[in-house]
Amino acid sequence: MVEAKFRYEGTTCSNLGSPLQFDYYLKLSTARGGYKIESTSCAPADGDLGYTRMCEYMNNGEQLLKNIKKEEPLLGRPLDDVLKWERRYSPAGCYCDLDSRLHKWGLVLEVIHYALVQYEKQKSEI
Repeated sequence: MVEAKFRYEGTTCSNLGSPLQFDYYLKLSTARGGYKIESTSCAPADGDLGYTRMCEYMNNGEQLLKNIKKEEPLLGRPLDDVLKWERRYSPAGCYCDLDSRLHKWGLVLEVIHYALVQYEKQKSEI
């Protein structure tokens, strides 16, 4: 099993661009298992309160955090599928809408995919 952590550092889109941080955790099967995504989670980083300044959090914070927690894109699929995953371009810094959150998930999965490809490449050169 492979475990990965990714920290997103960004800012809110309004409220003077307040800094915020979210942590992503993933568990993947081994390379032999195709790095299948076995579990995912995303939550505000411990100690960070920037998320409380997002517009949607101020409107309905409890529901927003529930939505973020339940979203598990590509769960059960090989990590390679991120390269074929079509999602809307939504580079907003906040987590207020689904498109923005999925955009960030895509970036997270692409970075982890790249890191594992580099790892496998270095391993094969030894």
